[in-house]
Amino acid sequence: MLLYWVLKPIFFILEHTPRCILVGMAKFMSFCLWHASSDRRHVAITNAKILGAKNPVKTARKSFDYTFMAYIDIFFAHRIDKKFVSKYVEIEDIERYEKLKSEYKDIAFISGHFGAWSLMATIAYQIAGIKLITIGRSTKNFAIDKLLDVLRNFEGIKYVTHRGAMEKLPEYIKQGYMPGVYIDHTAMGKDCINANFCGYKVPVIAGIPALCIRKNYPAIFFFTLYNGKKFKVIVKNPIFPDTTLKPKERIIKFIEDINKVYEEVYKQYPEQWYLIHRRFKRVELEDGSLSGYVYEKGVDNE
Repeated sequence: MLLYWVLKPIFFILEHTPRCILVGMAKFMSFCLWHASSDRRHVAITNAKILGAKNPVKTARKSFDYTFMAYIDIFFAHRIDKKFVSKYVEIEDIERYEKLKSEYKDIAFISGHFGAWSLMATIAYQIAGIKLITIGRSTKNFAIDKLLDVLRNFEGIKYVTHRGAMEKLPEYIKQGYMPGVYIDHTAMGKDCINANFCGYKVPVIAGIPALCIRKNYPAIFFFTLYNGKKFKVIVKNPIFPDTTLKPKERIIKFIEDINKVYEEVYKQYPEQWYLIHRRFKRVELEDGSLSGYVYEKGVDNE
């Protein structure tokens, strides 16, 4: 509990710090990590190569900035309102969501660790009234999780961790919340399915895709880009469970359709993805085993 009381005033100050200062702090931390961690530089440059970036080093360096901006923007999320959205957010293809919502009562919301991902849920609520129950990871630190819960839960937005999330979802869905998830990160355990992504077969958390298959929910995609001092929201076409396939084939197809959207967006804006993350830490080989060879020094990913 000591850590909680030490961090609480710091969190309070950051929650009331002007965003221009938060951005400056993010860029300073980005600069420090870029120069201090050759390992993270290598991971980011490798990921940039996998995405086909024209200049992997420059792309990786810019990704460090965006990643730390997304980290620290969690302290700004609760300040976003309709006035802010009207002034600073450009919205592209929102009619894709509106059309889908007019045809389906229940929809899954998919986004990724891309651009201003920590602001995505609150921006979606402000631009389209989307009430989200978002699913994410615990930090496994009681003090930090308790403080983050305050930042992640506010009007129209609820947050639960992966463990036990599927049991909580039905009640939230009854209350009009849409299940939302980012499943573009490394995963492990029995709840995962290996699926193709950027030329590699990698584990993907299957919880929300499995729900979509069971309930025949379509999935809609929202991404928020950093665009100078403003933001741009991109809405991609929805995907649907293929009811002609057997259940296991259906969920694999659904997950790979999700990954295709991720791949399309991330290859278009590689610097906005979470490149410092070891997404390809577990890659399925021909014999079914998992390997981390992608990030070994000397491996050519071009």
